[in-house]
Amino acid sequence: MRAFLKQHRLVAFFVIAFALSWYPWIIALARGRTSGPNPLGPFVAGIIMTAVVSGRSGLREFFGRFIRGRVRIRWYAVAFGVPVLLCLVAIAMTLCFVPHSQIPVLSIEKIRELPERFLFILLFIGLGEEPGWRGFALPQLQAKHSPLIASAILAPIWALWHLPLMGNEFPWPIVAPFVLSVFGATFMLTWLFNGSKGSVLLPMLTHATVNTVGAGLMFPLFFGGTLILLWWIYSFIWLCAGLGALLLSAQKAITPERHSPNESIDY
Repeated sequence: MRAFLKQHRLVAFFVIAFALSWYPWIIALARGRTSGPNPLGPFVAGIIMTAVVSGRSGLREFFGRFIRGRVRIRWYAVAFGVPVLLCLVAIAMTLCFVPHSQIPVLSIEKIRELPERFLFILLFIGLGEEPGWRGFALPQLQAKHSPLIASAILAPIWALWHLPLMGNEFPWPIVAPFVLSVFGATFMLTWLFNGSKGSVLLPMLTHATVNTVGAGLMFPLFFGGTLILLWWIYSFIWLCAGLGALLLSAQKAITPERHSPNESIDY
């Protein structure tokens, strides 16, 4: 069994992650109700498969990614700033098509709740998902594929994982743009993960910021067709930003550096 799991490590990870995440939803459906996925499923699946594939040394590396925070300050700026910036740009573009009178005023109470909401999302959703998707699956995919191809493989699987939320937390009219935004976020998080030397902490912070600012604060201000329009604009912005960041980093990686004639080069 151990040899089989090692040989099919990615398939085994995805099966375990989905099983551990979807069981509340499946039980709820059997009882005629509905439920979301358990966010901790990918985290637990990552621990199980890392232990099987790499043993104790692999687990030390797996958990070490959580505290790998000694990276350049610009990656923290990306983790916190990009989600806020893209959300504000999407809202600004939406307001070009919608009268201002249709947008409710942001309440002070919602703003005060942000730190508490962020911490909860970070320790429950960010910690539950990112160690699995970025901490285990992405390095395994990038061992055989380029970051772009690895992200293109991971994105639809990550989107499918959200199936229990579709139709309730994500109404059907916004499912398509939501899936598109998952692709954009996957590209962006791959770029962030690689740029921060394999840190899972940075994707966790990004994930928590996205959910706190977008879904938790700004999106509830919009309704009906305005909300659908916002989602489409938001998802296309994320797709362009994530894909652009990943492609530019790939181009930079294959572009040879220029050296001055008097500069020594170490090979």
